[in-house]
Amino acid sequence: MESLFKELAGECRLPAGEARELLERSLSAALSESCDKRSVVLITGNEIVVYRETGWDNSPELEWVPFGRLSRKLLRRCRYRVGTELRKRTALVEHDYLKTLQGTLIRGTIERIWEDGSLIILFSLDELFIRREIRGTCPLSLQSPTERGRYRRGEARYFFVAKVRLIRLAEWLFRTDIRLSRTSRFLPELLLKMKCECADIRCIRRIAGRISFIVSKERLPREAIREVSAELGERVKVTWES
Repeated sequence: MESLFKELAGECRLPAGEARELLERSLSAALSESCDKRSVVLITGNEIVVYRETGWDNSPELEWVPFGRLSRKLLRRCRYRVGTELRKRTALVEHDYLKTLQGTLIRGTIERIWEDGSLIILFSLDELFIRREIRGTCPLSLQSPTERGRYRRGEARYFFVAKVRLIRLAEWLFRTDIRLSRTSRFLPELLLKMKCECADIRCIRRIAGRISFIVSKERLPREAIREVSAELGERVKVTWES
């Protein structure tokens, strides 16, 4: 049982104790619904202990029910309920984790180009000692007008993470949608900050594919400006504030 908790904790990004509580709540809810009686499930060591109401009058008294006496049909319902609860919990935790990417700069590879022009972007995310592959979408509306239709599979580009949202696909099915942009005014700003290691840089206006107007309190290397200009396919005009 302990190995199961550790496995669930890893999959759901939960401490082992929270994984145990999630299992207890899910099993209790599944049994209560199936038996039409309030049921409480406790997991102690390697045992699953079940308590159930003694009558039909909402009696506060509970009786012990041997786990082995539960029918296979009931156990199947429990497994289904636990599975859906775990998938939901995993999706919510995953969304909370990926939400931290919003407003940041990522470099990804174009994995797929849909018929409507949307791009599926694959990028890596380092998590402790594991490198994960994450996918985001860059719709046609968030692509520079001069770049639309010119992207190629396998091509690497920088993107601004414009939005991270949780989409409900079904009652128990959720997915995290990562929306990427090539038109945001924050894209040239973050690129210059990355290349120049300077925090006092602001993009005050941008016409994607044509020009970006940058204000900086420090003089920026010309090479960095040229590299950002080449990445975006537009002129980058920098003025310095005294």
